[in-house]
Amino acid sequence: MACCKGVGSQITDSEGVRQVVLLMLDAYSDTPTLVETTRLIVVCLSTENTRELWLADIKKSKTFVENMRFILQSSTSSDLIKNVANIVDQLMDIEEEICSAFSTPELVLAVVEGMKQVGVVWSEAAESLLHILTLVRTTAEDSSCLALHRESVFSLVTDFLHSLCDCAMVTLESKETVLASCYCILSAVVMAPPSDDGIELIEQNSSAITFALKIVEAIRQQRRRLSRLSRRSDEHKKLTETLTARQPHSTINVSEKPANSEERVNAADKRVDGDLSASEESDVDGRARTERLAKASDNGQADDNGQADDSCQRSLSDSTESTEILREQILDFFRNVLLALPKEQMSPVYALLNSSKSSYLHQLLRLLQDGAPECISAIAAVAALRGTGLHALRDALKHVQTTKVSLPEDNKEEEKQL
Repeated sequence: MACCKGVGSQITDSEGVRQVVLLMLDAYSDTPTLVETTRLIVVCLSTENTRELWLADIKKSKTFVENMRFILQSSTSSDLIKNVANIVDQLMDIEEEICSAFSTPELVLAVVEGMKQVGVVWSEAAESLLHILTLVRTTAEDSSCLALHRESVFSLVTDFLHSLCDCAMVTLESKETVLASCYCILSAVVMAPPSDDGIELIEQNSSAITFALKIVEAIRQQRRRLSRLSRRSDEHKKLTETLTARQPHSTINVSEKPANSEERVNAADKRVDGDLSASEESDVDGRARTERLAKASDNGQADDNGQADDSCQRSLSDSTESTEILREQILDFFRNVLLALPKEQMSPVYALLNSSKSSYLHQLLRLLQDGAPECISAIAAVAALRGTGLHALRDALKHVQTTKVSLPEDNKEEEKQL
């Protein structure tokens, strides 16, 4: 019922109802009741005209934060965990005061336990739980919160990445946001003091770097695809504008009477009798066509293409923004890892990069060259050391430093696929 705007507003306007709903989180322990109660709160927080009153009551509640943490940590219901994760995610994202109240080591542990319950595979609940951890990073005590549960968080995120990226080729369709959350968390885990502990985890379990290399290549493919689609969208828009400008109604003389039904009937009789000249026939048909176009425009039919173009542009804009956010998080992850390694000393991380596919390695080095040139210097210093055997890494550095690559042009096969 609360999904209906009017009903949701009526429920929210009643202070008594709001208080009862929040008290039910204290008084009831049966899962079905809690699922429906939290679902109601999710809906009310998701609606702009009902959000503020709920936020005010939640701030006043002395038990709400603890109730949310307890459910995440102890519930075995995936539906209940999903609802609570959605609530906590929304609250932390829109209210700084509540975000600070939630951001504790206890919440991190609760999220880890909740993630174990819903499974380390993609789901709405898993995405919300991972986003909660990225929001924890925005608080002043984020490093200490994550450091206390460093191994659990690292294992959780790498297992989740395994479910998405353990394939020959990673695709980014609808995964950009959750992947960005994963590498935002991993960066925080690596940087949390003492950073040596974070590097030790990376060196013991290199899957985070392996998957990041695949994602760098996937980002390159995604940017190429979005570039092509954006260019085609612009071309289609220009073509539509050109054709619209050439439509007969754009130059119609308002004093000229359009061809009505009677005139067209008379014209048809003249055609039969052979009395209608070519110019007269063209004039009648042209005015009839103009009349149809004008009616179509009045009915809003002429705007369909424009609305489709606007929708396409918005979709492209959203995809481009998500891809660039993911790119920045991957760059930040590699920067944090490489700069945390001992200077001019061999590490399993360099050995892994050296054994990676040359195409992955080239894309990573180009990414670092554009966004973190200090990492290129650090890699070059280690690759130059004798006895390291980093021949592939040295060759890749030379290749990248002597070539400049932009987004490749389309080829015929890719055109056919799109």
